[in-house]
Amino acid sequence: MDEYQIITDFGCDLPLHIAEERNIEVIPMEVFIEGEEPKKGSEVDVYEFYQKLREKKVAKTSAVSIDAFVTAFTAHLEKGEDIVYVALSSGLSGTFSAANIAAGELREKFPERNIYIVDSRSGSIGEGLIAYFAALKKAEGATAEEVASYAQEPAYHLCSWFTVDDLFFLKRGGRLSAATAIVGSLFMIKPILHASEEGKLIPGSKARGRRGAIEALADAVERLAVNPAEQVIGISHSDCLKDALDLETMLREKWDIKDVIISEIGPVIGAHCGPGTLAIFFIGTEK
Repeated sequence: MDEYQIITDFGCDLPLHIAEERNIEVIPMEVFIEGEEPKKGSEVDVYEFYQKLREKKVAKTSAVSIDAFVTAFTAHLEKGEDIVYVALSSGLSGTFSAANIAAGELREKFPERNIYIVDSRSGSIGEGLIAYFAALKKAEGATAEEVASYAQEPAYHLCSWFTVDDLFFLKRGGRLSAATAIVGSLFMIKPILHASEEGKLIPGSKARGRRGAIEALADAVERLAVNPAEQVIGISHSDCLKDALDLETMLREKWDIKDVIISEIGPVIGAHCGPGTLAIFFIGTEK
């Protein structure tokens, strides 16, 4: 069986120890914080990052460039390895498109090698879960083609539900109108959003207060999850670990869940959702 490398990008928020344990390579992504030089996401102190966002400093990110993909992929292709790349949702970033362009160029240069691009249709630990599932399948002895096909299937059924603490970031990103953001802030209304089948973020329900929002996320699992007790469920948070642990407790009180991976939302995703975001990812009956 040909050797191959599983690769993802820094938008996956996969805990470092899991990436290292499962030999998942993570391509860096740049973060631009107002008044500072651009940095790789891994070089940014997450606590300080969210403090700056609370001070209303603007942060932006950029997709992985075509050249960066060419460099990362070539390092493995030259060693005779195939590639399975799990990308940040094509509905959220141009990273997936850039990866396909780079792969097209490299297939001509390395015709004997295979490059498989998987659209995770998610972000944060949702993307990380797809890469993690791929690594587990590889450990079972599956080929690169089998792993790529296997990883794409849960991507179609991975539910991504989340709530935010500060509506400012959704307003700035065009997800909410200014009027809705003001009213929601005044009455402590917390929006519950989820990712569509295309991987784009769309408004769902609304909850009163933070506790109500956390309960709404647990309710989404109860309504939509397929055999939750047999799943590895992902929870990600941006500087609100206690809320993430409370959500995990709610889930474990209902089901004897196989496993829960809690991760911190890094600056790539955090720049768009802001501090106080809590998200849950699971395989469901529908997006």
